[in-house]
Amino acid sequence: MPAYVVHGFRWPRSAIRIHIILNNIDDAAAEYIVSPGTSVSLLQSLRDLYPNLLKALPNLRFVEQYDPADVSASALSQPFAFVADKVETCRLSIDIGEVMGQGVATDGWGALVELRDQLAPGEKVGWWVVCNGDEQRPKPPGGSEHSDERDYEVRTSETIVDEMGEGR
Repeated sequence: MPAYVVHGFRWPRSAIRIHIILNNIDDAAAEYIVSPGTSVSLLQSLRDLYPNLLKALPNLRFVEQYDPADVSASALSQPFAFVADKVETCRLSIDIGEVMGQGVATDGWGALVELRDQLAPGEKVGWWVVCNGDEQRPKPPGGSEHSDERDYEVRTSETIVDEMGEGR
């Protein structure tokens, strides 16, 4: 199960749903925002709403927490997703001090705090360790989040940001 060391903030699921509804983002699935169409749609929405902030956050991504061994009804919809400007994948081990010591740019920190104030007031901006045992979920039964019938391609939010030309 991959774990991520992220610098960012928790975005409450209820606030994600409200953002999607108020901004009329038809392609977005509030329950799992790292899915390909949802990540692209949400990132574009944030660029449209907060263009100056997003200029200072070129590596912004979404990270979900998920434990596939948890089969309870509440496990399908976690209470938070994470909005992060720095994400390091931890496969076996990672030097947390080194990752945190790299820090984040001052303008990026300020932009992330302002974005947090818009999306999730009161949430802490900081370093988090997030586990996700199923980041690349398969095509949902009975269709996909895409309107066309092409094969569903599994991609992470990091791949999508790279494809948009705004990744690392």
